[in-house]
Amino acid sequence: MNPLVDIRQFDQSLWLDFISRPIITDGKLRHRIEQEALRGVTSNPAIFAKAIGDSADYDSAIKALALQGKTTDEIYTSLAVADVQAACDLFRPLYDGEGHGSDGYVSLEVSPELVNDTEGTIAEALDLWKAVDRPNVMIKVPATLEGLPAIRRLISEGVNVNVTLIFGLERYRLVAEAFIAGLEDRAAAGKPLARIDSVASFFLSRIDVLIDPMLEKMAAEGGEKGQLAQSLVGEVAIASAKQAYQIYKETFAGPRWEALAAKGAETQRLLWASTGNKNPKYDNLRYVDGLIGPHTVNTVPVETLDLFGKSGKVATTIETNLEHSKDVLARLPELGLNLEELTQHLEEDGAQKFKEPFGKLMQSIEKKRALAAAEQVDEAKMELGQYQADIDAQIKKFQGSNFVAGFWDKKADLWVQDEAGQQSIRSFMGWLRVAETMVGRVTEIEQFVHEVKAAGFKHVVVMGMGGSTMAPIVFKSSFAMGENGLPMSVLDTTDPGTVREIEASVPLAETLFIVASKSGTTAEPLAFGDYFYAKVKEIKGDKAGENFVAITDPGSKFVTDATNAKYRRIFLNFPEVGGRFSALTYFGLVPAALYGLPIGEILERAILMMRACGAYGATDKNPGLELGAALGVLAEQGRDKLTLVVPDSLHDLGLWLEQLLAESTGKEGKGILPVAGEPLGEPSIYGNDRVFVYVGYKDQADEANTSKLQALAAAGHPVITLLMKDAFDLGQEFYRWEVATAVASAVFHINPFDQPNVQAAKTATDKLMKAVEADGKLPEGEKPAASENGVDYYTAAHGEGAAGVLKAFFAQAKPGDFMCLQAYLTETPAVSASLLELRQRVQKALHIATTSGYGPRFLHSTGQYHKGGPNTGLFVQFTDDNPQDLPLPGRSYTFGTFKNAQALGDLQALHDNGRRTLRVNLGNDAEAGLKTMLAALAL
Repeated sequence: MNPLVDIRQFDQSLWLDFISRPIITDGKLRHRIEQEALRGVTSNPAIFAKAIGDSADYDSAIKALALQGKTTDEIYTSLAVADVQAACDLFRPLYDGEGHGSDGYVSLEVSPELVNDTEGTIAEALDLWKAVDRPNVMIKVPATLEGLPAIRRLISEGVNVNVTLIFGLERYRLVAEAFIAGLEDRAAAGKPLARIDSVASFFLSRIDVLIDPMLEKMAAEGGEKGQLAQSLVGEVAIASAKQAYQIYKETFAGPRWEALAAKGAETQRLLWASTGNKNPKYDNLRYVDGLIGPHTVNTVPVETLDLFGKSGKVATTIETNLEHSKDVLARLPELGLNLEELTQHLEEDGAQKFKEPFGKLMQSIEKKRALAAAEQVDEAKMELGQYQADIDAQIKKFQGSNFVAGFWDKKADLWVQDEAGQQSIRSFMGWLRVAETMVGRVTEIEQFVHEVKAAGFKHVVVMGMGGSTMAPIVFKSSFAMGENGLPMSVLDTTDPGTVREIEASVPLAETLFIVASKSGTTAEPLAFGDYFYAKVKEIKGDKAGENFVAITDPGSKFVTDATNAKYRRIFLNFPEVGGRFSALTYFGLVPAALYGLPIGEILERAILMMRACGAYGATDKNPGLELGAALGVLAEQGRDKLTLVVPDSLHDLGLWLEQLLAESTGKEGKGILPVAGEPLGEPSIYGNDRVFVYVGYKDQADEANTSKLQALAAAGHPVITLLMKDAFDLGQEFYRWEVATAVASAVFHINPFDQPNVQAAKTATDKLMKAVEADGKLPEGEKPAASENGVDYYTAAHGEGAAGVLKAFFAQAKPGDFMCLQAYLTETPAVSASLLELRQRVQKALHIATTSGYGPRFLHSTGQYHKGGPNTGLFVQFTDDNPQDLPLPGRSYTFGTFKNAQALGDLQALHDNGRRTLRVNLGNDAEAGLKTMLAALAL
C-alpha cells in the first residue's frame, strides 16, 4: 500500500508546493512523477525566493542574463519561466495522457506587486503564458477584488488559471463566478472550451494560525463562551474547506453549468493550499487526511508529501461531519468573530508575505546583476610592430562604415556582393546569439545527464567528424573530469586500429554512444553508429537504442533512422549554425555536461565576450573585431601563417582553431593557415610569413614559451597574447575566435560560412567506394616512385631511390610555403613522435611552416584550405595496410578500405587543384615505416 498512489482511487490529485532547478535536474521531480504519482507543481514568489535567493544554483544563469543587459525583473522572469518550462515538460506525458483538463500542471504566479492591479495582472499573465509556451502551465492570479476581473478575462483568452490566496467562502463564490463568466465569454466568441483548466486555491493552515490564538484566549477566560471557544479550536480551516466543497458542488451543477459542460468545459477544481501543519499540537497530516474527496487537488510541501507517503490514511473525508463543519462556522459570530473580515485580513497579510521575500529576492538578483554587469573581458596584448598603423586603419575603416552594427544585423554584403553568397551567409549566422538560446537549454541538458547516470552508464563515446567533435576534444583535454561526470572518449577517425582501441576500452553495455552529425548524412559518424549499434545489439538485443544519442539538425534522414532504432534521445541542433561554429550548441555542451562540466558557467563566459563584441550595444573595445582585423591585415601582407602557442593543458585547442580558421578563410586562393602543435623555436628558423598567438592562463607561469615569444617580438614578428582566468574562459575564447574569423573574412571579402572545395574529396572518395562495391577492392593506383624496406613513395618528383625521391620532393620548398603531414594512421605516441620529428627537421632545414593532422579528421577541418587556399603547400600523406582492419556492418567493405578510399580521394582532389604531393605507404607497421622514411630523409 502506498498512500501517494492509492489516493488516486478517490479522485484526488497530489501536487507539490515547491520548485527549484536542482530537483528538476537531479531527477527527483521525475522520480516523484513516475514513482509517487505526483500530478502537478505549484510555485509562488516565496518559493522562488528560497530557490533562487538562498542558493548559488542560479548564479551562472543570472550572470549570463545580466551580461545581456536584462533588468532585475527580466532576470527573475527568465529564471522562473525556465524552471516552469522544464517542469511542464516532465509532466507533459501525464497531461497528454489525461485527454481532458485535469493534471500535469505547473503553476507560475504573477508578481505580488500586482495584487491590486487588474490591468497589470492581465498583461503580465498573458506575457507569462506566452513566455512559458506550454499548454500545461497555470498562471496564478490572486483572488483579490481586483484579481476577479483578471481571472474572467484570462479564462476568456484561453489561459489556464490557478486562483490563489482564497481564504473565505464568499470570495470563493466570486472566484467560481469569474471562472464561469470567463468560459461564457469565450463560448460567446465562438472559441473552444476544452482543456481550459483552472483550480481555486483555498488556503487552510493560515486560517487556524490566525483564529486559534483568539479562541484559546477566550477559552482561558472560562464560562460558556470559553467552552464554546475551546470546542472550535483547530476546527475553522477544515470546516471552511468542507463548506467550500459544498459550494463547488452546487456551483458546477444545474442548467448554466451543463450548457458549458456540453461544449467541453471542465469544472474549476478546489485546490487545498497551505496544507503544511504549522501547529505542533496538531497531526501533521490533518490538512491532507481530512480533505480527501473527488475532483479536488491538494498541494503540499515536500515534508508533508513524504510524511503522507509513509503514514497517510486514505479515505473519502471531504464530506464527513458536514453538519458539524457548518455549525463551527455558524457559531463563530457568537464569539464576536467575523470570518469574512478575518479572511480579508488573511488575504492582505498573505499578499504581504509574498511581497516581502519577493522584494528580498529582487535585491539579491540586483546585487548579482550589478556585479556581473561590471565584469570586463581582459584586453589582448598585441605587439604588431610595423603593421600597427595598417591594422589601426582597418579598424577605423570598420568603425566608419558602421561595421559592427551591420555585423549584428547579419548584413551579408559586409563579406560578399553576389546574391547566392549573401544568402549563404544569412543562413549561417545563427551562431551569433546561440549562447543566449543555450542558456535556456542548460536545465534540459542537466536533466538528461542525470537520467544517463541514473540508468547506470559508466562511459561516454562521442562519434563524429569536424565541428561535431572538436569542442568535446578541447573540453576533455582542458578540464579534469567533473566530480559527477562520466569518462569520455572521442572517435573521429575511420582508422580501424582506433576503432578497435575504443571498443576494447569501454564497457559496451554501459556506454552511451553519441552519434553527432549536423547534416545527418556524414558518412563516418553514421558508420561508427552502425558498428557500435551492432555490437551493443549483440548484448542488449532490441534495447540497444537505449545506449545511443543523436545530435543532428532537424529534418535529416538520420532523425528518422535514430527514431526507428529507438535512440535514447535525439537533440535537434540549429540549422543556422554551421558545424565549425557549433562549440556552444548541443554538439559541444551535451558532451561537456556528461563529462561533468558546469556548462552554464561556460555559456556565461561566452556571453561576456558577446557583450564585449557589441552584441548589446556599442563598446569602447571590441576584442573580436580587433583580433579579426589584425589577422586579416597581417595575412594580406604576407603574414598568413597563424602559429598557435599554448601550454600543454591547452594542446587540443589547436584542433578546434585549425578547423575554424582554415575552413572559414581558406578559399579563393586566400586564407589564414593555422599552425598548431609546432614546437616554438628561435627567431632564426622562421620566415616572414608568421604571426604568433599565445593563449594561456593569467596565473600560470609559462616561462619556456613566454621568453621565446619575447624574442620573436623583438625580432619583428607580430605576437598576440590572450590570457584566460581559468578553463571556463574557453567559452569566451570560442566566441572571440568565431567573431575574429568572421571579421578577418570580411577583410578578405570572402564568405566564411561555406566550404566550396570540401566536396571534391568526398566525390572522389564516393567514386572509389562504388568501385569497391562493384569489384570488391580499390582500383589499382599509380606505380611508386620508389620502394625501399617495405615503404612505398608516390610522387611526381623524381630521384634515385627513397632518399633521392624525398630530396627532390622537399627541394620544391620555397619561402612562404608550408608542409602538411596527413597521417591516415592509428594515433599512437610513437607515430606522433615521428611526425613531430619530421616537422622539426623540415622547419629547421627549410624555414617553412609545418602542420600535421590525422586523417580523415583533417578532411573536415583543414581540408578546405588545402584545396582552396593559396597553392603554397607540400602535402605528405601517410597510409598503411590496416593490419587491424574491421568489417563494417551492412557494408561490403571494411573500415580500412573506407579510410584508404578517403586518403586516395583527397589525394586526387589535391592533384586536381595542382598541389605538390607525396604519398608514403608504410606497410603493415606504421611506426617502423615512419622510422624507415625518416632515416632516408637527408634533412
